[in-house]
Amino acid sequence: MSSKNKIKGTAFETAVVNYINNNSCLNVERRALSGMNDKGDIIGVPDTAVECKNVKDWSQRLGSFINEAEEEAANAFVNIGVVVIKKRNAPIDDAYVVQSLRQWVETIERDLNG
Repeated sequence: MSSKNKIKGTAFETAVVNYINNNSCLNVERRALSGMNDKGDIIGVPDTAVECKNVKDWSQRLGSFINEAEEEAANAFVNIGVVVIKKRNAPIDDAYVVQSLRQWVETIERDLNG
């Protein structure tokens, strides 16, 4: 049973994987669903759980998306949780990557201090 939303979500996840693989040195892939202890949608970005969202109206749900990504990071035993959100009527490279300010600063500090 595949719903229209599930098909849209899978297509977006695949597009994000293809974009990352074609435009970076990373080799990422879609992660199999893990139910209650979800670890994100994409595996292969170091120390990061990546959650993808292809929803029409995400502005009111952004906080819950960030919480979900951070919970998935904890489930995956990584430090960073990000959400990739599809921008309506735009190519994949215009999608948004969002994380909390706290995690962004932690990432910068880790990068600067090794």
